[in-house]
Amino acid sequence: MNRSATRVELRFDVAHSPSLTERQREQIMARLKSHIDSDGVLHLAAESSRSQWRNRVEVVERFRRLLQASLRSRKRRRPTRPPSSAKLARLESKRRRSQIKRLRRAVPPDRD
Repeated sequence: MNRSATRVELRFDVAHSPSLTERQREQIMARLKSHIDSDGVLHLAAESSRSQWRNRVEVVERFRRLLQASLRSRKRRRPTRPPSSAKLARLESKRRRSQIKRLRRAVPPDRD
């Protein structure tokens, strides 16, 4: 058979990288733990293309996006309350539903 090895594997030592601060290292380790082995090495592979060069470009781009996403600070959730109009609408719909179910009940016989 005429085959060529085009799979590319990228490894990045997150645990010992001098280019990361301790905070960045912790963030990456926590958010990308499914890609990181027990030694703290990030593993990414690409083999979708028949070209090794294209696979290399793809895996580097994926690495860049993953690191960027894992280092992005998350927005704090600001607790909110539903507006009073939404509360009233919800209660009104519950009243309508209750009325419909009440009308479906069997009518009790008259007791005279």
